[in-house]
Amino acid sequence: MSALDRLKEKVESWKSRIAELEAAAKLLADENATLSQELEECRSGGVAELESLRSQNETLQAKLAAKEESVEALKAELDAKDAEIEAIIAKVEALLE
Repeated sequence: MSALDRLKEKVESWKSRIAELEAAAKLLADENATLSQELEECRSGGVAELESLRSQNETLQAKLAAKEESVEALKAELDAKDAEIEAIIAKVEALLE
């Protein structure tokens, strides 16, 4: 086999290897594109879910604040009733003396 024939074989081998590598690169590029798209979808979904959770948190905080105000109002009302009861007890004790 002549040097030219060996060189032609090497060139054909290289061409074949280049074609294999290009095919592998194409597959990797396609897979990368798919993964990039999935990642973007996850990010978008994550952002939407985070916004939803923030909104729910704000709603719950507002409800909690309203409940706390209601509890404070009920405590004040209870304190007022306790004072009325104490006043009635004082009057009853005064009448009994």
